[in-house]
Amino acid sequence: MRLRRLLFAASVVAVTLTCGGGGGGSVEPPVETQPTNVLLILADDLGVDMFSPYDVHPSPAPTPNLDALAAEGMLFEYFYSLPSCSPTRAAVLTGRMPFRYGIGKPIDQWLAEHALPLEERTLAEALKDGSTTSIATSAIGKWHLGSESIGGASHANLQGFDWFEGTLGNLMFGSTYFGHQKVTNGVTEASRTYVTSEQVDDALERIAAMPEPWFLYLGFNAPHTPLHAPPVALHNQSLAGIPSDSPNAHYRAMVEAMDHELGRLLAGIPPAVRANTTIVFLGDNGTPSQVMVPPSIPGNSKGSVYEGGVRVPLIVAGKHVDAPGSRCRSLVQAVDLFPTVLELMGADLDQGVGDSRAIDGVSIVPYLSDPDRPALRQYAVAERFSPNGFGEYTSYGAMVRDARWKLVRRDGQPDALFDMQDAQGQPIVLEGTNLNDGDMTAEESAAFARLQAALSSAIEGQ
Repeated sequence: MRLRRLLFAASVVAVTLTCGGGGGGSVEPPVETQPTNVLLILADDLGVDMFSPYDVHPSPAPTPNLDALAAEGMLFEYFYSLPSCSPTRAAVLTGRMPFRYGIGKPIDQWLAEHALPLEERTLAEALKDGSTTSIATSAIGKWHLGSESIGGASHANLQGFDWFEGTLGNLMFGSTYFGHQKVTNGVTEASRTYVTSEQVDDALERIAAMPEPWFLYLGFNAPHTPLHAPPVALHNQSLAGIPSDSPNAHYRAMVEAMDHELGRLLAGIPPAVRANTTIVFLGDNGTPSQVMVPPSIPGNSKGSVYEGGVRVPLIVAGKHVDAPGSRCRSLVQAVDLFPTVLELMGADLDQGVGDSRAIDGVSIVPYLSDPDRPALRQYAVAERFSPNGFGEYTSYGAMVRDARWKLVRRDGQPDALFDMQDAQGQPIVLEGTNLNDGDMTAEESAAFARLQAALSSAIEGQ
């Protein structure tokens, strides 16, 4: 066993030091932490422009409960997802980049298409096998990782979760927030409960039912389409007409409704349990273009590898955050949450993964005690591709960035380079001029070459 652990650790070091770890990082001994419960919450289609603590947009949606959670915990300024929902969910739950499991776009779960292979090891499986104590696991809400040919309605359970209750994917084909098909451990039935409220109800029931320590994965459908007017008790927006006539207002109401119900969830956890729970909140990708308003740029939104598509909120709150209300400005990405949750729950990464497969994530637990410590990764990377699977892609895009420079790889076009600092050396929110459209300085050329090499190292085939 000791030899296998050493071999596994060596493989992880090799990956991260060659710009693996999803983009360059360092491997350190785990921080000694007292294990906690973990509540991992994903919002669907929420970029930093719609969350006021990031100060990216002058009129974000009102989120008083999330604002309070950020004040209680640590906010990560530069957290990067994948450009769409299924790839990010897979990255969070496996700690691996999309090219490894073949999911580069949202899964059409009703089709017999490629989905997350059952051979992948999820957090639920790694927690069970990597822990010396029994850990209860539940997944509530939107799953969006299976398909008709891979797992079907039982995909979450087949991937190790003791309990799954929610939707298999997006609300489509007649399903709405007010009437949808709900799956509970492989059994489907119709529900007429407003889905955001229902998901909080189900989460509270699972928290009450599970013995500690537990891991609860809550994937909201909100604020993803279909746009709608939520129940009036859940928001304060003035809505009139059909959603397509005022998409931003309806979207803001959906965000506010999600925040309201998130507040109910957090208030509903018994104080002693809450004190022993680490809460991780993130967005799965950027804000969709149809609800964006200036200064946001619709084309650089959900589905793209520009900042508006992949820079999303991340908050971690709990007893391991030494400075409530602090901010970490180091680069972090979705794959990092896999080893982070394992460490927070006292699980062993080697035993949990069970073999020598590459893990691209780097635990961010060290930041919780020191947000200004040296960066754990040099680069953040993201990719998108279509179709899902391991064959030839008909569409491909990727990005890699460091603290200053960003490279964007685009279909059929030369790579673009952006300076993510202004003339005073301060970080900027959106990409500006593509420096590869003209003559680059020696400094720019060096950054361009270095980022191309980093992308090639982090993502197979690039």
